[in-house]
Amino acid sequence: MTAAIRRLRISPTGSAGLLTAVAIGLLPLARPGAVVAGLGLIAVVPLGALVLAGVARAAAITAALAYVAALIWAYTNHYSPLFAYLGQVDAHPEAMDTLVAAALAALPSAWLPIPARRPSTILLWFLYLVGYVPMIVVPLFLEGELEAVLAVDIALAAGLAILGLVARLPATVIRTPHLSIGTLTHVLLAGGILSSLYIAAAFGIHTPPSLAEVYTTRLQSNTVFEAAFGIGYVVPWAGNAINPMLMALGMARRRADLIVVGLAGQVLIYSVTGFKNVLFSIAVVPLVFFMVALARRWFGVLLGAAAAAIVVTSSLAGDWPLVLARRVFATPGQVGWYYFEYFSDHPTYQLSHSVLSWLTPSAYAQPPPQVIGAVYFPGAGTNANAGVWSDGFANFGFAGVIGFTLILGLVLWAVDGLGRGRDLRVAGPLLAVAGLNLSDAALLTTILTNGLGLSCVLIALMPPGTAAAGARSPPLSARGSRP
Repeated sequence: MTAAIRRLRISPTGSAGLLTAVAIGLLPLARPGAVVAGLGLIAVVPLGALVLAGVARAAAITAALAYVAALIWAYTNHYSPLFAYLGQVDAHPEAMDTLVAAALAALPSAWLPIPARRPSTILLWFLYLVGYVPMIVVPLFLEGELEAVLAVDIALAAGLAILGLVARLPATVIRTPHLSIGTLTHVLLAGGILSSLYIAAAFGIHTPPSLAEVYTTRLQSNTVFEAAFGIGYVVPWAGNAINPMLMALGMARRRADLIVVGLAGQVLIYSVTGFKNVLFSIAVVPLVFFMVALARRWFGVLLGAAAAAIVVTSSLAGDWPLVLARRVFATPGQVGWYYFEYFSDHPTYQLSHSVLSWLTPSAYAQPPPQVIGAVYFPGAGTNANAGVWSDGFANFGFAGVIGFTLILGLVLWAVDGLGRGRDLRVAGPLLAVAGLNLSDAALLTTILTNGLGLSCVLIALMPPGTAAAGARSPPLSARGSRP
């Protein structure tokens, strides 16, 4: 039997994907009352992956299923009962519909790369966990029927399949001029200190708001964003690129001063803007750093398991962890679904509010986040940002979902080229933050405004080192002088 299996030469990715696809195909055919059989079938998938694709793939699928189950449990038992007034309702879908959605949510874990050998892998896992899974799970509970959301689910799965394919293409080498580690450290320190000084001068210095007060803080900060020159770029570039890289570089070089400057900058930004993603990034940077440094071969498995653990423990830990986790793991699915629902029946933008404003007039007086905020959160002044796929749909319908995915794939291909040979412990957290941003911001906004473009520049400026694929990197202090 073993020899026969070996002669088949089934690829690990193909085997795991086939098993998961079979589960999804059979679940809708189950007769009423077959929920237990459906659960059993989903449970068999990791076992099949273990036999045909190995321990790592089976563990990745198991971690993904655990995370999906944790999110469903948290949504139905904690998020919805407390935040139904914000639209996070539970329409009580049928158990079989929930099983199908769970299988679809876990499906990409059958093909996403597990080892963190390339920067794109880190971004993809964060986009999968925070962008894709909530977009599969939460809309089902908002609508109550799988049929209402299935077309969107299939489009999202196709998008993540395309990105998974891009992540497996041979990485090119993009050679760029780079700095010495000492010069790079000077540049980052100057950028972190100067950006924090400018932010403090523009906003003042405030105590960090509680999570219940962040929306008031955001409304107050809007005046500064409109008045202060360049602050709309300084804040996200510092919060999503400069400060995270300072923290990661400080850990890599064992420089407490770099960590303190980066951390202080993040706390300052949260204090004056109330941006929860900046607060969450304080935990994401060390999490990714140590996962890459200590267990990069199991990166996807550990990140999926960590996501499940965070969802469960935050739901049981008290008010502010629950609110923060809900914002990160559930709100992208809720707001993202509103985009699909609204623009299915209304004209799309076709980028008339953005780079193609010169080509076609807009049917709307405001950009998509403000339109969705006014429709679904009336009177609250909500700027309802949504992720890359929702924004793609708002602009070009389902064609936009695939088109923006292809553009993102090209960006990831370039990032892998720029990051080849660079220390992934330092570059990785930047891509993790970018993955978080893509879950609730448009692609072009993430690149130009939210710092992904700047992160690419900073990665290109890093000196090539010994961070080859699968190797543990020595401290950067061993490869350059201390400034």
